[in-house]
Formats: sequence, structure tokens, C-alpha cells
Amino acid sequence: MMKFVDFLPYDKSIWLFPNGFCLVERTPSLRQQSFLYADGDILSVKAIEFFKLTPSDNPEVAVVVANEPPMLMPTELFDAKDAMKLISLQYDAAKVEQTFDTEVDVYQMIYFLYKDEKSALDRLGIRAHYLSYWSLAYHFVLQECASANLIWADEHNGYLDLLVQKNNKPMLFNRFKYVQAEDELYFLMNVKQQFQLDDKTVVCFHSYLTRPSLKSLLTKYIDKYTIID
Repeated sequence: MMKFVDFLPYDKSIWLFPNGFCLVERTPSLRQQSFLYADGDILSVKAIEFFKLTPSDNPEVAVVVANEPPMLMPTELFDAKDAMKLISLQYDAAKVEQTFDTEVDVYQMIYFLYKDEKSALDRLGIRAHYLSYWSLAYHFVLQECASANLIWADEHNGYLDLLVQKNNKPMLFNRFKYVQAEDELYFLMNVKQQFQLDDKTVVCFHSYLTRPSLKSLLTKYIDKYTIID
């Protein structure tokens, strides 16, 4: 995640994940703090403490939305008025407060805030600028690797995020729950087969690898493999 901070135009940021959040401030020196959700108030309480916010403050803060995988719609077919309808095909729209979209290659990436997230953020009195974690990930991937076919993976708190590119086009942004290293290997090999990415052309790289046992498995089954520290 911290690799993506360089893409943010704001020094303060809030990262919303499915089971918690991370608070980041870049100046005067980089610091961060992560929390698991306990109740609806913890986000606003911890953010006020971390950023030392007062009622008179109104800082600009990047809110990086990584709560759920996004939906993709070809840009030429996308109409912003239909965003909630598209979200409801995969998620419970009754729990969604606000939708956003951003262009990624030939697609419009649709993401959203849940009602409890929006309520907590509104209590902070910040000028929030919403960004998609998945869009940041894609631009990070393009910067790190020039391969036309690749799989990028990132793990955090029991979740494995996967991004697949084939013939220089984004094909998949998704998230899976994992328990052990073999689960992660299964997901990686499955998308490799699903998108017919052969060993001669695909590059697989992983950010923030926390399981040493996974490294030995991956280097055994995938030829072109890189770990980004």
C-alpha cells in the first residue's frame, strides 16, 4: 500500500479496507497507523487523534477506497446515472451511500462508499478527495513493469488482491480471502489459467509478501516472478 502513497497529491490520506483502515501522513516525516473495525465510531475517533484535527481545521485529505473490488464498464457504454444500478448487481445497494467512477484504459471503474464509512468521514470536517485504490494499483503496476501480460498480487489482513493485465489491457481487479499460502497460490494459478497466460509471457509480482512459504511455492510454479519490497 505504501508504494501507492507517491501517487497521492495530498499529504494526509485515509485508506478504507474491508476489515479496517489505515491513516497516513507524509510530512514532516512519513507515518502511518492501521486499525481493525470495532464499531462505527472508531474511524472518526482515530482519524481526529492521528491528524490532530480541531473543529476549525478543514484539511484536504485523500480518501483511498479499497473496501470492495470495483466494477468495470466499457467507457463507451457507461452512464453515470446507472452507477448505482450496476453496483446493485454485485453488492447490497441499500448499504451504499455514494458512488464514484474513474477512467482506467478503455473502462470506467466504479467504486463506492458504504453509509457508515461516509457518516464517519463527514464527522471529520475534512475536504475529502476520493480515489480508487484499484486505480492507484494499476498505475503502480504500469510504472513497475512493462510486460504486456502480468499478474500483480498484494496481501493484507487475510485478503489477496489480484490485478491481471493481458495484451496491455486490464482484465481483472478482484479480491479473495485466504488462510494459508496454498490458498494464495491457488488463486494465482487459477487466474493464470483463466486468462491463458503462459509462462513464456506472463510476469507475476507481489507486493509486501508476508509468508516466506509462499515465495518458495511461487518460484516453483511461476518462472517470471518478482517481489517488490
